[in-house]
Amino acid sequence: MADSPPELPSVLPKPQVFRETVESLAVAFILALLFKSFVADAFIIPTGSMAPTLMGAHKDIQCEHCGYQYQSGASEEFDNNTGARKNVDVTETVCPICRKIENIDIDKSANHVTFYGDRILVSKLAYALGDPKRWQVIVFKFIEVARQNYIKRCVGLPGETLKIWHGDIYVKDPKDPAGLSLLESHEGYRIARKPASVVLATLQDVADTKHLSEAFGSGTVPDPWQDESKQASPKWQTTIKPIEGNRTLKYAWSASVTDVPKDSVSMLRFRHRVVDNNTEQPKSPDDFRFITDFTAYNHNVSTSYDPISKRYSRDSDMETDGSNWVGDIAGQWQVSTTKGTQGLELLLVEGGVEFLCRIDLSSGKATATAVLDGKSVSVFESSNGVVEQLQADTPLRSGSTHRIRYANVDDALRLWIDDKLIPWGIEGGYSILAANPDYRHLPRHTPENPLDAAPLGIGIRGGSGSIQRAQVLRDIFYTASLPLFPSTRRFDEPVNVRYSKDPFRLAQGTNQEGYSTDGLVFQLGQGDYFPMGDNTQAS
Repeated sequence: MADSPPELPSVLPKPQVFRETVESLAVAFILALLFKSFVADAFIIPTGSMAPTLMGAHKDIQCEHCGYQYQSGASEEFDNNTGARKNVDVTETVCPICRKIENIDIDKSANHVTFYGDRILVSKLAYALGDPKRWQVIVFKFIEVARQNYIKRCVGLPGETLKIWHGDIYVKDPKDPAGLSLLESHEGYRIARKPASVVLATLQDVADTKHLSEAFGSGTVPDPWQDESKQASPKWQTTIKPIEGNRTLKYAWSASVTDVPKDSVSMLRFRHRVVDNNTEQPKSPDDFRFITDFTAYNHNVSTSYDPISKRYSRDSDMETDGSNWVGDIAGQWQVSTTKGTQGLELLLVEGGVEFLCRIDLSSGKATATAVLDGKSVSVFESSNGVVEQLQADTPLRSGSTHRIRYANVDDALRLWIDDKLIPWGIEGGYSILAANPDYRHLPRHTPENPLDAAPLGIGIRGGSGSIQRAQVLRDIFYTASLPLFPSTRRFDEPVNVRYSKDPFRLAQGTNQEGYSTDGLVFQLGQGDYFPMGDNTQAS
């Protein structure tokens, strides 16, 4: 006879839900604490010193005049030490494209609220396995304010001598030569070149035909893009048509040229124009302003309220243009060509040097040259010294449409086709001093050639083409002044164009007698790293 099953208890034990929950929470807390202490930690960007790469408290604005979307700093609305909200409100900002003032009214537009700084997750293991690299974004503590976290970009390494000059970083006795020029100045300095990915992250918009203000749309101010063809015809034709009922896009811009004769080139050149209340409006197609280090993120008007006196006060840091000439720029175009068109030409000018990129649309071969004083010069770095040309294969062919980006940043030419970097030379690096030891890095203009007055251009060789959109961008411009002196006293000797009433005269270098290559020099000790913000005017 089989044994009978054991008798079950009349009351089952209660599940230990509370205990299991507490244990799970405790384990999760311990793991989170270990993760935060040894693996990674989350941070909120406190200030705008890394803008536009990383932003502190800011406002997201869409310009009502041209439709461009941009960010304006609002860190003054918060206490630097506690992060608590203050009785301060940013009430006016400025658009970086059309330079029009945008009034902030949260009651009328919920989009005008202030956003906290960007959130990032920082690895704590990265430097247990290796040292910080040049151009990496790093988080560190400054010894004099140990409780504060700083977020900057590493530009100098231990033991190096670092110089800031004309917006660029130069290094002597480098710890790591990667990304530095192969050629040294007579003082032993090499320019430090940002990797292509960092260049893309830090380029800032200067002009965009997708976002035109009424001054250009109505024809009150001449179109910045003007025909510069050498031959009598054909000419580039630009059109600007209003778009009704669209808050984002105000005007539709396009440019086209047809039936350019074989082996002839029709060029379209860009002249920077600033339309604001501080300068005379451009009237002639030849009028221009130099591209400067203007950063709209830093300029606004704020209103504060004092609960004791019950009064409001207005604090203005509003500017609509920068001070220093920026020669490191980039052009970006959406271009279409007809079948059989011979070639495409791209032009960038810096300091009187014309960097011309010719693309053969039958083979896709791109060839870059540098022209100084009307002559092609050997300036491009190679394993065999300096050469006269850079060459690369591209997917460009006639009868197609492509997005092209051509940049001259940190003494290096870079070319992207449909957002893909085209490799050529040693990162496209060059040195003008290799061709002319007496060269002076100053904007230039001649009656025969606008040079830096029209620093970008695009052309069609032998055929027809059109441009649907044209953009102009600039590189970071690193500036520095010693903390014991007023901020207006610069030590890196930039080319100041702020108060120039006659840019043509300035372009001839007539008021730059104090030209110097000294710059501001820092000697780093062993174990020292040199950080700088991408937004150096607020760093």
